[in-house]
Amino acid sequence: MNLELLRAQLELLGPQVASVALCASRLLPVAFLCPLLGGQAAPMTVKLSLVLSLALFLHLVAGVELPTPVETPVVLVGLVLKELVYGISVGLIAALPFDAARMGGRFIDLFRGTSAEASLPVAGSRESATGDALYQLLVALVVTGGLFPIVLSGLLRGFGVVGLGAFVPSEAATLHVVTLAGGAMATGLAVGAPIAGATLAVDCLVGLASRAAPQVNLQELGAPLRILGGGALLWLGVGVLCERLLAGGVGLEGALLLLGESAR
Repeated sequence: MNLELLRAQLELLGPQVASVALCASRLLPVAFLCPLLGGQAAPMTVKLSLVLSLALFLHLVAGVELPTPVETPVVLVGLVLKELVYGISVGLIAALPFDAARMGGRFIDLFRGTSAEASLPVAGSRESATGDALYQLLVALVVTGGLFPIVLSGLLRGFGVVGLGAFVPSEAATLHVVTLAGGAMATGLAVGAPIAGATLAVDCLVGLASRAAPQVNLQELGAPLRILGGGALLWLGVGVLCERLLAGGVGLEGALLLLGESAR
């Protein structure tokens, strides 16, 4: 009698467990890709706990559930894979402004010559101090400002646009993700372009001065001038750079909704 009661309870909870699992499958790639839900810096337990909490909230409070029950485990696995693919697309779009900040910082350090690999060639590190600084600064500005609720709303409202199991891979959705990725790369190059131009101007001036006065050794001044001049220009223009990067975060909600419209 107890076994039959347990089996009946499991059959009753089956649709709810499937709905929570599908919600978690969509949110899991977002938590790994987007720093606002954890990203690469947060511990694994924190990301998994956040994903499970949001999945339970979406199902129990927001009423997100499968329109039809899952009949076989094979169907459930197929739905989980679909949600993972869609979650990867959502996570890529949500992380693009922050990736643009990191790309811009690496572009700046490439021209300034201040990357860890250039300073410590034996260590073999490829990290960029400016890239990490702009990345963390943008995360802090989004979290402490008014953009975090907007981005989180866009992530959660996607469940209303594309229901569980309703994702359909399409060419329009793929082109949308590729277009946004290209825009993020362009933003990163635009962020680093002024400082790159300034460092090239320093090299040009040092070269002209060396040709004009060959008896004076000015080649050794090129690297310090690039580092100091680029750092000063970065410090003076960090506000403008942050505004340019925040502009990408403002359009995240619309980009996520457009992705959902083209993927259902």
